[in-house]
Amino acid sequence: MEIVDLTEENVSQALCGKGGGREEREKFLLWNLREGKVRGKIAVEGGEGLGWIDYYPRSDGWIRIGCILVDEERRRRGVGHALMNACLADCRGSKGVIVAATIWEHMPKGFFKEFGFVDMNDKANISLMMVKFGNHEAPKREKEKIDKPKIKPVEGKLTIDAFDDGGCPTSYATRQLVKEAARNNFGEKIAIREYDTKDRAVVEEFGDAEGIFIDGDKAFFGYPGSLEGITGILRRKLEDMKLL
Repeated sequence: MEIVDLTEENVSQALCGKGGGREEREKFLLWNLREGKVRGKIAVEGGEGLGWIDYYPRSDGWIRIGCILVDEERRRRGVGHALMNACLADCRGSKGVIVAATIWEHMPKGFFKEFGFVDMNDKANISLMMVKFGNHEAPKREKEKIDKPKIKPVEGKLTIDAFDDGGCPTSYATRQLVKEAARNNFGEKIAIREYDTKDRAVVEEFGDAEGIFIDGDKAFFGYPGSLEGITGILRRKLEDMKLL
């Protein structure tokens, strides 16, 4: 196994799985590489990618990990540890590294604790973790995400607006589940609109919005959630609106 730098030429090796999530992820990484906004590492063996990690230098001197993922069939071989060690070595000289970690299998808190990351809110399901390179104050959010963008719902329908840059496979999976639940169970009663936040026009219109909103309010379905659970949430919303 070899750890190599992420480049435009090998970006296809930094993708696991199939389908639209893979396509979105490739566009996201290529866009960030061309903008000079991302660095990353890929674990390669026999010409095939085993897993990747991508990370993003911030203007305040910290570096944020976006995603680390190892192909399901290549796990338990130390691939994730090799990627994480390569990332930390590459980030030396910065103030430190931060990551949004979870209690679930994807981006698990326990994994990052093995590398000295400290949980800034250990009671939360998803929280920021950090490892410092020196005596620095804890990082602040570089940008405040908008919790309530100026969205105009579609009259007479439950309106779902999804804002995403294509960077997270889990976010893609959630969006697909929401669309499946809506279209298979409620048809024309639900309007779904999707926005690519890599598009500057989207940011100019709605601000720095991220995630899924129902009639303008932020919604969380799980990580990524379940089809049954999401269907239940949408059903209750429709009942409250007297649409069922």
